Amino acid sequence: MAKLPSVEFSARKIVRGENAEMKSIVIASQKGGAGKTTTAINLAVAASQDGQRVAMVDLDPQRSLRGWWDGRDAEWPQMPDSDPAPDQVKAALPALAKHFDLLVIDTPPAAADWLSNVMAAADLVLIPVRPSPHDLRAVGATLRAAREAGSDFAFLLSQTPRARVTDEAARTLAQYGKLAPVNSAMRVIYAETAATGQGVTEASDPKAAEEARDLWAYVKGLLDG
Repeated sequence: MAKLPSVEFSARKIVRGENAEMKSIVIASQKGGAGKTTTAINLAVAASQDGQRVAMVDLDPQRSLRGWWDGRDAEWPQMPDSDPAPDQVKAALPALAKHFDLLVIDTPPAAADWLSNVMAAADLVLIPVRPSPHDLRAVGATLRAAREAGSDFAFLLSQTPRARVTDEAARTLAQYGKLAPVNSAMRVIYAETAATGQGVTEASDPKAAEEARDLWAYVKGLLDG
């Protein structure tokens, strides 16, 4: 596995076009268990398979994203040896943009004071939401942070069952902003790949792989405008 020495990625020899522009995505939800890290992993892997040079940054003190990456045996996506402090993310972007096409940032399940600033530095905020009354009530804090930051944002329904509650949640979220047209269903493969350092597009569940690819296609469309 390729290891990068610092957040500046100074030792990484990647040639990018002069007019290339790195895009950045913040995965945010102030409700624990919403699927932020799972979303970050599978979005980053799907984008890498689509030819994007992807970097990931883990701002969650639990370091679940980094734990997954440490167990991964593949060159892409990349992570620095250490993550920047939240208040240094914006300053790190120009150095990252010299080497990468896409940056995926995972955040903690808490109302951190710095969250709006990190969102403001990103091109898109993706907000995973489970289709439950508790999660729908809790999404307001994340939505307020995104609006305060002036960020473009979209919701993603995650861990969805085949039940009426999923459709009801979709109708509710669509009243407040864009909603991804693909759900991340409740599947065992997401937990299994979290333990093996894989993305679902690298595993044996074709339905989960299709979900991840479709999500990346949707997000890529938003980033490309």
